[in-house]
Amino acid sequence: MGKYDAIDIRFTASKRGVTLYADKRRYSLIYPGQIWKTYPAGVKEVLVDNLAHLLTIDMPLVSPVKRINYNTSLPVFKPFFYNVVMSSIPPSLEVSQEPTEYYIKKFFNAEYSFKDTNIKYPPYNHYDYRERSVVPLSLGKDSLLTLALASEMGLDPVAVYINDTVSPKENKIKLKFLKDIAERFDLTGCVITNEVEKINDFETWGTETTCLGYNHMMTGFCMISLPVAHYYRAKYIVVGNQQDMNFTFENKNGYKTTASPDQYYEWTRHQNSVINMMTNGAAGVMSFIEPLTDIAITGILHTRYRDLSRYLVSCDSLDAFPGDRWCQACSKCARTSLYIKSFGIDTSEVGFTKSLLSGYDARFYRLFDGREVDLHEEGKDARDQQLLAFYMLYERGGKGYLVDLFKRKFLKEAKRRKNDLKRRFFGMHDRDVVHPLKSRVNRILSEALREVKNER
Repeated sequence: MGKYDAIDIRFTASKRGVTLYADKRRYSLIYPGQIWKTYPAGVKEVLVDNLAHLLTIDMPLVSPVKRINYNTSLPVFKPFFYNVVMSSIPPSLEVSQEPTEYYIKKFFNAEYSFKDTNIKYPPYNHYDYRERSVVPLSLGKDSLLTLALASEMGLDPVAVYINDTVSPKENKIKLKFLKDIAERFDLTGCVITNEVEKINDFETWGTETTCLGYNHMMTGFCMISLPVAHYYRAKYIVVGNQQDMNFTFENKNGYKTTASPDQYYEWTRHQNSVINMMTNGAAGVMSFIEPLTDIAITGILHTRYRDLSRYLVSCDSLDAFPGDRWCQACSKCARTSLYIKSFGIDTSEVGFTKSLLSGYDARFYRLFDGREVDLHEEGKDARDQQLLAFYMLYERGGKGYLVDLFKRKFLKEAKRRKNDLKRRFFGMHDRDVVHPLKSRVNRILSEALREVKNER
């Protein structure tokens, strides 16, 4: 794309979704079958106004564009979208060469011009929504456990995979797994193709590598899922926001933040309010696993739902490395492998071919070298969770250079703190998040945690 200050964006509703025209290029958001066709016309217009802005709001952060001119009306949720992106800038700059202030200023100075200021509100009628769920499925542990819980609770989940078309290798694996899961567990699978994400990708614009183009992601999942929830009359859009998303840390410039602000528990409430408004109270957003930490989620998924856990895919670097399911050369792979091993599970069951416990791999763990860890792992909570995981692995007789290093450097600390660590990371963290299914799901989680503790 050329270097210019302003861009005209045209969003139009098509037979199967939404089409964006920008810079002589076309990007589509495509729903399967009758899902988009049966979505109410008046609400569809409101959704297009809001998706147009939400799905392109990050563009000035990843491109030379300073002004976006839309052919749509001023969206009713514009202030909410703005706050989502602004709060998500600090944790998105892990490898950026620019300071946080640079991008805050860049976003603050971005201009968004709309066709008119005629804010539309959804003219939604009362529909017979029922005890059914829509689960945006990424195939990571959080969404897999969410899907498993929705199934166990009898919520007849619709597993929605949003193919962003940006990571072809990753998408190919996940699309195959979604098909297998739907057939094996007799679930409804739904694939939405979202080519619009290409316009938020730094590679499209030839700019520096950051995660800034995906600050709208979780809120986008909720909004994009609306026609699916309507088609299947599903009351609940269930996201995988969990306790680690509430852990705070400081970014490289000292800004206190969380790993993914629109997965912070308070933002889930805001997303629920948006979906409530779009459906006249018929549907809402919630998280079943909000009380759980990473290691607890791993334990429950790989013990109580072993058959489903085999489909785990959770590497962010697949398209940049030769591995066919895991790159096995990043902190996400190392952390995932460690937590699975700490429960005595053979990681080859989910496709790992390396132990990730060599001296070289120390760089991927916050507890050790930590030279190549994700930014949010810099916090004390991440370090202590790894301390507990290595202690659990040690207790199981785990082998490897890093297990020996753990024994020399951290075993005394782990033994001294083990009871506190277990309470902290295998407890139920109630953030006063209220939703209609809370008591039901928490009974299952409490039972599952007891099972996990017995496994340990």
